[in-house]
Amino acid sequence: MRKIVIISGHGRYATGLQSTLELLAGKNKDLFYVDFTEEDTDETLKNKFMEILEENKDSEVLFVCDIIGGTPFKVAAAISNFSPKMELVAGCNIGGILESVLMKDQLSLFELAENMVEGSKKSTMVFKKINGSASAFNVPEGEGI
Repeated sequence: MRKIVIISGHGRYATGLQSTLELLAGKNKDLFYVDFTEEDTDETLKNKFMEILEENKDSEVLFVCDIIGGTPFKVAAAISNFSPKMELVAGCNIGGILESVLMKDQLSLFELAENMVEGSKKSTMVFKKINGSASAFNVPEGEGI
């Protein structure tokens, strides 16, 4: 069964991710980007989601939202809560999203959701500085970048 991914978030979050994902992986007809702007309400956002769902009736759906508990998350949760053909994740980063989108045809819908969250965790880190790191950039000692 075909899987689609609906990415949504506050402001221009979704279309911002669109530009990044398309730069890294090209356009993908199974990805949809829905911004939640200050002109939107819960109802207008729901209508945007429902239009995509109506056009893709026979597809499984993974909603990807920016933050847990925000309006895009709440609206997607209300829509997906009772459907076995829908999953919802939130707080994922570009690394986790990209990896999962590239693997979506090899994974079940639930595995896709799990992989996106795990991939986001794996691609999140604190950079640990090393002594003399300036030399790694061919910068003479004592000079900043």
